Amino acid sequence: MKRFKKILLVLNMTVILLATSMSFVFAAEPGNTTLSSGCTLSPGKTTSVPLFIQNNDSGTHSYNVTAGGMTNNYELYFASGGAPAKAIEVQPGTNAEIDLNISMKGTPSADTDQLTVTTIRDDGKESSVNLTVAVNKDYALSISNMLNKIDTLSGKSTEVTFSVTNNGTKELSSVKLEPELPYKWIAGQSSDTGINLKPGETGTLKMNIDVPSSQTAGNFTAKFAATSNETKSDQISIPVTVKTSSNIAYWMIGALLVIAVFTAVQFKRHGRR
Repeated sequence: MKRFKKILLVLNMTVILLATSMSFVFAAEPGNTTLSSGCTLSPGKTTSVPLFIQNNDSGTHSYNVTAGGMTNNYELYFASGGAPAKAIEVQPGTNAEIDLNISMKGTPSADTDQLTVTTIRDDGKESSVNLTVAVNKDYALSISNMLNKIDTLSGKSTEVTFSVTNNGTKELSSVKLEPELPYKWIAGQSSDTGINLKPGETGTLKMNIDVPSSQTAGNFTAKFAATSNETKSDQISIPVTVKTSSNIAYWMIGALLVIAVFTAVQFKRHGRR
């Protein structure tokens, strides 16, 4: 009998331990986030950092992902399977990858930066990790233009001049302009091969913008960036006002009519002298 009681006592203790263990597993933080400790980022380049979200819960959960707390100015977006995504669904007992794509905007103020990536589960539970970003200043390129706006005619070509500067510590090769123009507009560069720039050196690049004759009058935006074999600058925008030749003809006809009316009135008042 005593032996039987001992067996029951051992069984009860085992059940209690198992129940405690099970409750600990389910009570533990169900979503963990891990990623590489850091990355090196060059101005003009985009770096992708893998982020793994683990769901240790018994049910499927959705996780919203955000990033913040950095000193430098970055362009950030998350992607899952190559497509932009702000949230990701993770099956129970598995992990899923979401990639943080990061690129530099402007001139960095800190050579070594840190940002915080936070996941918020659909039940409100949060998890955060820190990512160290080391800025590579070997290659840096900037672009500027003296024009505040461009005025042109449909069917005509306009030349625009840009200054490009090597802000890095190493030479840049084949520096060219990369335009982003409205539909059917054509851009032609003064140098197809580009120019080379030593550290601290500034060069000049010219581009012809051809506006098709079918373009209606209006206000548009042309965007330009400088690229080299090593890096890419930030993009700048220039407002473009397009006038059509028909509009000018109308203005000329209107001016002639005004002159004719004025002459007729004067002739009627004073008569022929």
